[in-house]
Amino acid sequence: MADYPFKADSMEREWHFTLTDPILECNQGAFRLCISQNGQGRAERISEPCADQISIQTMTTMLMGYKRPDYLARIGRLNADEATIDMLEDAIEQQAPYISDYF
Repeated sequence: MADYPFKADSMEREWHFTLTDPILECNQGAFRLCISQNGQGRAERISEPCADQISIQTMTTMLMGYKRPDYLARIGRLNADEATIDMLEDAIEQQAPYISDYF
């Protein structure tokens, strides 16, 4: 998360969530995402249970800009309250996904 470009804001933001990953067990569990005022992200594992739920597939889709948090919440792929969805909408850059290939 340290290299991911979140938007800068006037205040620090936090999100506590449970991540599921059917492939890598080490990715599963509860995490806290801290986003500093300058947009620097840091994720750390926590021991407290979290109500917010997201899969690794949905997290990737959201962070890479393919689908927005609001849409993912509406279709049931992201389970979080409205304030959290709004925070994620504000924090995540809106840019088209780009994959460079040279075939």
